[in-house]
Amino acid sequence: MLETTSRIVWLEALGAILMILLGSGLHFAFVLLGSWTPMALVAAVNESIWEHLKLAFWPGLLWACLMPLPPRLTRRDVFSAKGFSLATTAILIVTVFTAYTAILERNFLVFDIGIFVAAICIGQIVSILMLVYEDRMRELIHVFGLVLFGLQVVAYSTLTFFPLNHWLFIEARSGTIGIPAH
Repeated sequence: MLETTSRIVWLEALGAILMILLGSGLHFAFVLLGSWTPMALVAAVNESIWEHLKLAFWPGLLWACLMPLPPRLTRRDVFSAKGFSLATTAILIVTVFTAYTAILERNFLVFDIGIFVAAICIGQIVSILMLVYEDRMRELIHVFGLVLFGLQVVAYSTLTFFPLNHWLFIEARSGTIGIPAH
């Protein structure tokens, strides 16, 4: 058990590094690829909070698909854990960013990057906890985690292309929503 736990911790630490690096690259990918519309699925198309949530989600999904499976774990276990961990990451990014910008009345790039990194690391800790600890309600937790994961896939796949008129989707500086017109 200790060997499996240690392996999960190392794998999720590696996943955090991958998510941070890939997410940082995706911040610029849409513009660097000439505003290529298919890239809008995974890359930030503007500076809204929503678009920055995708920068953690899609690399997290990729890691959930590629992560080597430790003994006694299934891909279903990993997807279920990611349902919780990626939701935690998104909630932390939104909560901490909106709180600090409300207090300071503006954002600072160094804080934004720190929030992104910290939220991913905390999300990965949630994933570790979900993967390591057995629970009597394991099946219910699995189902809920998988549903949560599926809802996030649907939301992140559609709401860039069909954004809601909500502060989460509005770019603060320009007031625009969604993919910028070319």
